[in-house]
Amino acid sequence: MTDPSLFPTGVAYTPAEELIINHIVEKPREFLLQSIQDVALSLGISEATVSRFARHAGFGDFKTLKNAVAARSLGPADKMSASIDEGAGDAQAFLRQQRSNIDRTLEGLDEESFAKAVHALVAARRIFLHGKGASACVAELLRFRLNRYGMLVELLPAGGTELMEGLVHAGQSDVLVTFGFQRVSPEGQALLDHGEKVGCTTVLFTDRYVRSAGPRATIELYTYRGEPRAYHSMASAVALVDALVVGIAAQLDGPALETLDRIKELKRAYGHLLAR
Repeated sequence: MTDPSLFPTGVAYTPAEELIINHIVEKPREFLLQSIQDVALSLGISEATVSRFARHAGFGDFKTLKNAVAARSLGPADKMSASIDEGAGDAQAFLRQQRSNIDRTLEGLDEESFAKAVHALVAARRIFLHGKGASACVAELLRFRLNRYGMLVELLPAGGTELMEGLVHAGQSDVLVTFGFQRVSPEGQALLDHGEKVGCTTVLFTDRYVRSAGPRATIELYTYRGEPRAYHSMASAVALVDALVVGIAAQLDGPALETLDRIKELKRAYGHLLAR
């Protein structure tokens, strides 16, 4: 089954549209394999009704509706299986897909938002990073890179009330960065909401062009990670984070290089004592 909350309440659905909703909720995998014609035929309704329903329920068109259902219904094993079926486990096919994802990220990148993110992070008194699940590794990468520039960076706990132990120290001169792929986690929503209340800049990495619900970030950076029914690699997200790091280094210029030189000197001085 898929989550019935996918469909907005307070909408006056027709009996035929209710049939479609029940069909999707009860048989999401079957629905994902069907065309508009297939759905109409299986439910005994017109194709126009199916098409109208997608718009009436707020999805724009049938393809957008299917993508939303896939995002809610398919687990990691389903997505991995779909990717294996498409590329037969071939490394070249997979890497070509990641290159395509990075190209799509480039197409969707708002240069003004990117420049604002660079400026905000360079000017920040302190930077708080948050990532949950797979995005935690991207948050850790960003922490590692920025820390090497001598910037004050704190990696917040992924979840639970421990998040508040770090979040309470965020103020107006700080920047909060979080990752919200497919959806913004409850912790991410709390972070964005708190950032708005205390007046600090918030940066959200997202794979959604449009988000209709939940608190907004000051700056949103788009990254394309593949179709909803496919395995979602972090390649494009990591590429965008690295681009951000290079942009910050260009703004910092001398201070960033000086810190890296000091790290190199320390490694040379104490390298004989430390295991590589």
